[in-house]
Amino acid sequence: MNTINRQPRIGAHLPIGKGLKHTADEAVVLGLEALQIFVRNPRGRGARTFTEDEIDYFMASLLTHNIDPVVVHIPYICNPAAAKEDLYEFAHQVVKEDLERCNLIGADYLVLHPGSYTTSTLEQGIDRIAQLLNDILDNYTGKVTVCLETMAGQGTEIGRDFNELNTILQQINNQERIGVCLDTCHVFAAGYDVSSEEGIARVLEEIDRTFGRDTIKLIHSNDSQKELGSRRDRHAHIGDGFIGLSGFKHIISNKFFNTLPFILETPFEEIDRDIVTLKKLR
Repeated sequence: MNTINRQPRIGAHLPIGKGLKHTADEAVVLGLEALQIFVRNPRGRGARTFTEDEIDYFMASLLTHNIDPVVVHIPYICNPAAAKEDLYEFAHQVVKEDLERCNLIGADYLVLHPGSYTTSTLEQGIDRIAQLLNDILDNYTGKVTVCLETMAGQGTEIGRDFNELNTILQQINNQERIGVCLDTCHVFAAGYDVSSEEGIARVLEEIDRTFGRDTIKLIHSNDSQKELGSRRDRHAHIGDGFIGLSGFKHIISNKFFNTLPFILETPFEEIDRDIVTLKKLR
């Protein structure tokens, strides 16, 4: 068995279009130490049923090769802050179903974009998210933690400001099953400078002032095509963006951040390059 004890653990988001067996094999070939996937169509409403055989293979392969944690990402079209009732009900259905799918494949975390308040207000959107999560988590008996993701702040997107996430988190009843996923591209685009030691120190101070470090469960490790405070969500390969190699060297050597798994969401065509880059920086 491959025993990986180095910190942080380096993972990536892989597609599942060819099935869970293929994804597990690909994770092994790429040398991943953690893994993130979708468990349904990320941009549509479809979700195929996994066979018992592929689930068993997937879980056994990841266990054998010490690939941990396993993260599931909610599809992009899910909006738990939606003002329209049909979209809100769909979001409720997706979060509930994906939690069940996480249980099936032995996932540890379910990452959720807080959503956009669209035609309502920020306050109403925040209340909608908290209501949806409480309705689901109050009756949830599994071990998966739902992680709200930090966002870039495009349009009416919620989660750009750490205070917004903290307001949601404070309303959740089941605190054992809620956390935060910090996306480096998103926080940089939102105006939190993670490209320097001084900037990272200020970001950690703001985290301490709001939801707290213990709430953060994983890092989405992405460089940013756009400049600091742009509010544009555009991922770049590590070192090709405004955070840069030096920025990621500071992030990955930070005594707090390097205790967390790093999950790459950079363009899949060259993700092997980013895996090698992060491991070298580590």
